[in-house]
Amino acid sequence: MDRLYSWVGLTFLSVVNIGAIVDQFDERNGKQNYALATACVSLIFGAFLTASNIIDSLRVRVVGTTVENSIAAAMLAMWVVAIAFIQSPENGFATAISGEGKEMILYANLYFFSWMTFLLTVYLVGSSFRDNFQFGPKFSQWTLLFTASIVLLSTSVALREDICDNADETTCERTKYAVGVGGVGIGISSLAVIASIFGIMGRILEIGMVVLSFVLYFFGVVFLTSSSGPASSMGNMYFAVWGGCFVSFMLMVDSIVPGRGHGTNSEQERTGVDEENL
Repeated sequence: MDRLYSWVGLTFLSVVNIGAIVDQFDERNGKQNYALATACVSLIFGAFLTASNIIDSLRVRVVGTTVENSIAAAMLAMWVVAIAFIQSPENGFATAISGEGKEMILYANLYFFSWMTFLLTVYLVGSSFRDNFQFGPKFSQWTLLFTASIVLLSTSVALREDICDNADETTCERTKYAVGVGGVGIGISSLAVIASIFGIMGRILEIGMVVLSFVLYFFGVVFLTSSSGPASSMGNMYFAVWGGCFVSFMLMVDSIVPGRGHGTNSEQERTGVDEENL
């Protein structure tokens, strides 16, 4: 029942998203209706998985099976599209672009709670697939880093033209750095996710990837969130670079600090067999 609270959280967050969308838009277009429908579906499935974790007859049939995996994957797929609609400044749902070319939040409830719901679905997919298919122990963390990198890349690409047209050269160049960090982050985390799935993540490879990720994101925080950076105010780029920095730091600590586990997917980790005791 380790994911019970996550499914309860999805149920609660879905209710908040439904209320925020209904409250903000009296007359909704197609994208707004899709976001509302996604929140309603995640409410239904969140309540169903919550009940499945509590009721014994449902738990044995649903929790830790392909049913839970399928529902988690479906929720993530729906929220990937919904979050793109909600967070795009062009749609005017939760964010917009200021006269200086920077992001600004229009509706805090929809902005923050839609992001929390999306990240929770990412965690649920990573956690359920890791446990049910015995993927590497850091599969969920690499999935979160992959998500942060996608958000950073897509946001910086979308804002680069406006920032370079309206801001100074320093801010423009730092936006280009954000594009680079997002792209490299996607590449590193994609390789790590694949290595975790197939059990080929060695310790040296893992340490190299997490250190590189942390260094890139650390300087991303320094350059992007400073007063002359494109993410000096709260927005998608701001939270993406800080989220990537935090996740990569935790990955580095888990990989390097003794006693934290190296996260390599050896045969022992997959089978639970200690070769020395054979």
